Amino acid sequence: MDTAKITESLREDSRSYTATAYGPEEYLKIFQPIYARRLEDTKLENMHFAYYTSATTGINILKGRHLWMRAAACMNDYREIDYGIQLLNHTIYSAEGRRQRIQKISQQLHWGSNMLESLLSDLNRNEQQYITHTYLACVSEHAPEEKGRGRLSMWRAYGRKTGVAFVLNPNAIFRPLEPLPLLLSPVEYLTQEQFSAGFDWMLENIERNLAALQQHKPMQVLNYFTDMLMTSLFSIKNPGFVEEREWRFIYKESSQGRLAYDIEVIDGIPQIIYKLPICGPGDDYPGLPLQEALEEIIIGPSQYAEVIRTAYVKLLEEIGIHNAARLVSKSNIPLR
Repeated sequence: MDTAKITESLREDSRSYTATAYGPEEYLKIFQPIYARRLEDTKLENMHFAYYTSATTGINILKGRHLWMRAAACMNDYREIDYGIQLLNHTIYSAEGRRQRIQKISQQLHWGSNMLESLLSDLNRNEQQYITHTYLACVSEHAPEEKGRGRLSMWRAYGRKTGVAFVLNPNAIFRPLEPLPLLLSPVEYLTQEQFSAGFDWMLENIERNLAALQQHKPMQVLNYFTDMLMTSLFSIKNPGFVEEREWRFIYKESSQGRLAYDIEVIDGIPQIIYKLPICGPGDDYPGLPLQEALEEIIIGPSQYAEVIRTAYVKLLEEIGIHNAARLVSKSNIPLR
């Protein structure tokens, strides 16, 4: 695929932002144009998320009223993060013209001429630190045709022989989670060419809005740039995983505000687990509102599906969820 053609296609969608007072949305459109376009194109009113996990973990989530966020280093394939870093390295180091362009922008915004070089050096040297101290919880877009049955590939990957899927309404999630130090980002499945084209699109946005950006404190603009770049690296996967249609809750230990945590042993590995709070009926703390957000729980293919369903219905009733029996169904996929 030709990078120039991809860049030209993206440029057609680009906008000019010349406001003198930028907020997070304006910075997002400048520094993360691919993500900004994705969010603009997303119709939340028609969308659902599914959180696939084991039946055991699902019970622990409901009993403990929190969703576990695990270190990126403990993901099913921690190399997913390395993939994004390698895309960035190739984008910067494979094109001298691009590096000169970045150096010029850095000088004009008073970031210093070696800003990106320093950032990449730190990222490559301390990659393990970044993936150890960034925590993720992953959900998947849930298509209408998957209602009541889920997705076969997700059952195979995450459900094992006793899997469940919590189907959530994102419209009921965003506002209650605003007080928490979390990011929710869609995963983009990008080739090297697509990533480089998106990076060039970002540079064009910065150059177009240079005069307005220069009116802000250099450190403020740089912080937005580095935060959004790091978020991007934790939200990129190889195109071979595109069928997962994943979104990620992201929590950084360096964030302002803190989530509660515990030390847990999972598969023999002691690790820190941060907790995304879940609110039952009558709870008044910020978190994911279970009654409003939960649309269904799908019990994955299993010879014990009815036993598991009965347990989940009972637990939802104990929590105070209305119409619990209607919310829990069994997948009819004959997984072997």
